[in-house]
Amino acid sequence: MLQIVPMAEKTEEAALLAKTEGAPDNGRVLVMTDGEETLGYVVVALEDDTLVFYGFSVSGQTDFTKAKPDPMTTFVLDTLMRSAASFGETNGMNHIRTAFPDFFDFFKQRGFTVAEDHAEAPMSLIVHYE
Repeated sequence: MLQIVPMAEKTEEAALLAKTEGAPDNGRVLVMTDGEETLGYVVVALEDDTLVFYGFSVSGQTDFTKAKPDPMTTFVLDTLMRSAASFGETNGMNHIRTAFPDFFDFFKQRGFTVAEDHAEAPMSLIVHYE
């Protein structure tokens, strides 16, 4: 069963925050698991009214700029991005921004506005109410 939850182990979370470029100490790490297996994580922070993505990890890979992600990696990245957006919306965030450039049009294909050094979107692009 797939789950995405905030990392419970605070020491491990602090270590991941410390090694993720630009991530603040008060950031959060959301982890995607399938049973006991960790599939990936996303490092985010709530800043003013914006959810900021600082980094992703899928199967230990944290740099997605060197080669286009394969379909499974893309699925995990997309699921992490959408779950993090729900986390941000639940915490009152109205916008989403990355702290890094888009890679292989991942964010652009999902409707984000892409600049040279980041991508951004209104929260409503990802989180919809009906």
